[in-house]
Amino acid sequence: MTQEMTGKIAFASGKTGDYDIWTLDMASGEMSQLTFGSFWNDKPKWSPDSQWIVFVSDRTGFPEIYKAPAAGGEEVQLTDFNGWADSPCFSPDGSKIAFVSNEAGNNDIWIMDANGENRTQITRYEGSDEYVEWTADGLGLLWSSDRGNGDADIWHVNLNTLTKTQLNQDAGSDFTPVTSPDGAFIAFCSTRQLGADANKPFVDRDKDIWLMKADGTWPVRLTENQGADFSPCWSPDGQRILYTGSTGRKECPLRIIDVSDVLAAVATENQHLYQEAADAIRAEAVEFDRDDLKAEIGARRYTSLFTSWFPDSWVSSCYPSGYFGLERNPHWVSVSESAATRAESSPAEPAVR
Repeated sequence: MTQEMTGKIAFASGKTGDYDIWTLDMASGEMSQLTFGSFWNDKPKWSPDSQWIVFVSDRTGFPEIYKAPAAGGEEVQLTDFNGWADSPCFSPDGSKIAFVSNEAGNNDIWIMDANGENRTQITRYEGSDEYVEWTADGLGLLWSSDRGNGDADIWHVNLNTLTKTQLNQDAGSDFTPVTSPDGAFIAFCSTRQLGADANKPFVDRDKDIWLMKADGTWPVRLTENQGADFSPCWSPDGQRILYTGSTGRKECPLRIIDVSDVLAAVATENQHLYQEAADAIRAEAVEFDRDDLKAEIGARRYTSLFTSWFPDSWVSSCYPSGYFGLERNPHWVSVSESAATRAESSPAEPAVR
């Protein structure tokens, strides 16, 4: 790897058809395939102690939430709904998991204990609440909702008072908010444009990574790509942002940007310097040996009864460019030696249904 970085990331990769969860040591480049089987496993998030990874899987026919020991072992099913569950994430203290579910009829935000018990519905809205994430202090949640002006914006809820606050309102969709480790900033994905046509607020646009202060002020675009940049996550030291970059090429590796100069510019209270620092950002592909990804165990290519007779090259050509090369939904955690030792020695929890 070219970047001098530490910690581990979890991400989903699908080189042949379905997606599985992988982990990567950012310093050594060592990789491990965590999930297997002919179904989709996606959207991994580490527990704060780096011992568990929670994720979404459709192995039962519907997307449900599971968790697995980060060192490998028995997986634990946490939800069993008549609908679906999505976007799970551990609270900063590891005791709770927030997620999205349509169990009550609409896409709403829920919280449950880390073992799947004591589910509590946080939002009740006839539209769509999605992409939930905890605030750094564990006292609130961020999510994306169309309850404001009809397109998706970033919202915050105080879990003590259940007071909901809209943090932005722009012509375009804002989603996948993630708070910086110190809680001062929010990175998110947006389809908004600089100088957008106010008469066409819902026109489909490119997705880019944006940044704003935790109160919704000082929004600034960090990436500018003709493809889709999405699913940002922060480095443990809060100086970099890792994200999915779909460029339309055959291979779409994870990408990373250094935002330290942008964050430092906020202290000057000079928005011109802040904008200049954002304009100077250049993204890099995360470099590591991807041979293991290409040899994914238990992969299933997606075909119909008709297309199953055709060669892989023809079937692949029917999918969007970059579909099978996409590395997506990364999550980065700091891993201490003691935490890694505990993860290897800890037995898996019994399954909870």
